[in-house]
Amino acid sequence: YRSRFSSSNIEILPEVKHALSENKPVVALESTILSHGLPYPENKQLSHDLSRIIRSRGAVPATIAVKDGICKVGLSEDDLEDLLVSGVEGRARKCSTRDLPFILAQHQKSTSQGSSAEFINTEEKRQWGATTVASTMRLAHYAGITTFVTGGTGGCHRGSEITMDISADLIELSRTPVVVVSAGIKSILDIDKTLETLETYGVPTASYQTKEFPAFFSPSSGTPSPVRLDSPDEVARAFHASLDLGLSSGMLIAVPNDDPAGGAVETAIQESLEEAEKLGIQGRDVTPFILKRVSERTGGDSLRSNIALVKRNAEVGADIAVSIAQLKKKLDNNGIKFFNKDSELDMNEDEIPSGTSSKVVVMGGAVVDIVAKSKESIIKNTSNPGSCFESDGGVGRNIAEVLGQLGAKPVLCTAIGNDTRGKAMRQRMESDYDIPSDRQHINVVESSNTATYLAILNCDGELALAIADMGVLDEIPIPEESIISESDYLVIDANPPVEKLSKVVQQAKNFGTKVVYDPTSVPKARLLKENMDFLSCISFAFPNVDELMVMTENECMYTKSDLFKDDFNNLKNLTSEVLGNMHPEQAHLIVTMGPKGVFLASKKNKNSSKNEFEFKYFPAKDGVQIRNSTGAGDTMVGVFVKCLLDGKSIFEGIEKGMDAAVQSLNYDKGAIPKFFQHRI
Repeated sequence: YRSRFSSSNIEILPEVKHALSENKPVVALESTILSHGLPYPENKQLSHDLSRIIRSRGAVPATIAVKDGICKVGLSEDDLEDLLVSGVEGRARKCSTRDLPFILAQHQKSTSQGSSAEFINTEEKRQWGATTVASTMRLAHYAGITTFVTGGTGGCHRGSEITMDISADLIELSRTPVVVVSAGIKSILDIDKTLETLETYGVPTASYQTKEFPAFFSPSSGTPSPVRLDSPDEVARAFHASLDLGLSSGMLIAVPNDDPAGGAVETAIQESLEEAEKLGIQGRDVTPFILKRVSERTGGDSLRSNIALVKRNAEVGADIAVSIAQLKKKLDNNGIKFFNKDSELDMNEDEIPSGTSSKVVVMGGAVVDIVAKSKESIIKNTSNPGSCFESDGGVGRNIAEVLGQLGAKPVLCTAIGNDTRGKAMRQRMESDYDIPSDRQHINVVESSNTATYLAILNCDGELALAIADMGVLDEIPIPEESIISESDYLVIDANPPVEKLSKVVQQAKNFGTKVVYDPTSVPKARLLKENMDFLSCISFAFPNVDELMVMTENECMYTKSDLFKDDFNNLKNLTSEVLGNMHPEQAHLIVTMGPKGVFLASKKNKNSSKNEFEFKYFPAKDGVQIRNSTGAGDTMVGVFVKCLLDGKSIFEGIEKGMDAAVQSLNYDKGAIPKFFQHRI
């Protein structure tokens, strides 16, 4: 008999739940290394670094722990901060698989009996169960996560043939189908005996890009590896083959530690082992003795090397998770089953974002945004202390990301360089937002850099200097006619060359596909206004006020402040002029006005030979906190298009787009929020 976890026992962070429901890559992380393995604030820095590394490779991190009797898969920022200090404060206990039922049952009974004296003890005060390798594997599997990253796995202790001191990690590996990425067996253990035990238990075990099995701190143990695998795709194929055979075991992937200090730490371990033997230290006393002596001998190098190897494991583990997700998607498309669904946690249908049967294609720029901000006033001709942040951007890519987050499954036509940034961006687009990354749509240009925008800000946040490397965007491909003809909407920005834009919008008009246009910048809006054939194909345009002014015949007719006077009469005149040049049957201008809101101008009586227009003003909400304005307009366009795909009105699309833009304005980790709390 085997039952699933009920929803009352396990809680999945919304971002993680969304990723799992969309079959996107998720990487599980244990919590013991954070609560007990490192002091504060080193554990906080490691947690942030691991999250950054995993996200940069295209996966979603999910730290697993037990809090107040609830198994949590993925932690909120507040929960994570509390976990990080819980070990020092004595509010966390290590929790292996065997401990899970006791911790859950104890909390349930203490909750039902209130303050019964039977449960007022030291254990009850501990709010956290910090999961070990074994329990993290089990909970990750129940949630449907296939990849788990840790530092090192447990194994057979030295002298275990007498003491029977063998880690529960090995048992869990034999019965729980999760890929465990580690630096091998902890080197204070008996590596040879551990590998023999894994063989006995039938656990597929391999080293990554080396023939020698790693020794945790050192890439060399002197023991040959059972198998060598050289790429994430090889691991993904082997894992699928294991599941396809009906094997219930996990898979251990050992990654060599390339930190230079690792060799010195390993030497200190061997010296400490010899010292323990001379002193007659045996059994359970060996491990704490060795750890203490190694720390003394290495002067902190063991801690630094431990952190380095966990980060390296996170890189490899995230790549493996992405490869598994991509292989699963490929097999699903061919009607081949990948996951054992009986092992996954049920998800409520109303909690999973719904997709759409309509189609949308986006043609535009994909750009890496790098923002550097000085801590003090910038001093020229020297280095300045400050902070740097990198994120994915580009108008077309941003809009496609929003559509992808909302389940619209967009096709994105763009161009990137064949460099590290381009490869990572391409991987994230497919794994995070279900945007196809085949070269038919995303042109990988061998001789170019991925488009990059570098902004240097003064300490007050004002732009001091910016450099834009956008040459690769000239290579943005035109979507195939078959895709345009089957799509309801074509969304374009002004980054591709004018001749390509003119061609693609004409094709869309011929097929009856509505074109949504984002002018992108004032110079590009001015360039395209002179192409009347281009404008006549546009059904929806999203200029800001500055872009609108240069889209008219006499762009100096009004000042910006003039447009907001007298019930927007001057703004109505400008929008009417532009509308007259747009699509003859259906045309709408959605003018974004920053803190003043949005102004909609639409053609009326589409079957009439005479142009008539109607207007509607949407005021902005008060008290909006602005942390980052780079993606608000793109967010609004994406949500607006998704509303139209879902059959909602233009008015509703604007209102919901504005709501989503507010979230973007309040998001300071990039252009687009990574998980919309706002649902359309």
